[in-house]
Amino acid sequence: MKRSSLAVLATLLLSFPALAQEAANAARLYSVQLGDSALTYRLKHRLHVVEGTAKPTEGKARLLPDGTLQVAVRANVADFDSGNENRDANMKESTEAAKFPLIEFRGLASGVKVPTTFPSEQAVVLKGQLTFHGVKQPVEVPMKVVFTSARDVTAEGRFQVSLEAFKVERPSLLMVKVDDALDLETKFQLKEEGK
Repeated sequence: MKRSSLAVLATLLLSFPALAQEAANAARLYSVQLGDSALTYRLKHRLHVVEGTAKPTEGKARLLPDGTLQVAVRANVADFDSGNENRDANMKESTEAAKFPLIEFRGLASGVKVPTTFPSEQAVVLKGQLTFHGVKQPVEVPMKVVFTSARDVTAEGRFQVSLEAFKVERPSLLMVKVDDALDLETKFQLKEEGK
């Protein structure tokens, strides 16, 4: 009886390093906390700046053991709210929100590691593809990633795209079109899944 108990104990002790290594080599999956996250656009016109914000409808991030970060985020174009119903209706018409209802981003970054002390900040560049108005374009998004714990992460970034590159007819006011540059800002709260 003692020998069999010792054999079981020895087997368990020998398996701990393997289990620890397996856990260390596992990908970490994070979900965007939809209520605490936002996508904001800014458009400039000679007379004013237009800003609209929407909550993402889906968002996931996967951090691989080699430091590769994979991100996928989606929002409804019709959800962007500038605080002005007439302006929002014009934006939905310009972006053909009924025909192209989603804005999506999928990207990769490298060199991201879960830190050993918190909070900890890392600067990364997500390289990926933005789908907007039915057009896919490559984009690079500089991000500030803050680990408040191993499970809780804040990610913020800002980048610019061309409306014309996405085949969007630029809205106009008093016969003057808005600038072609569309500034996009992301603020995501993420939480590790399954913990």
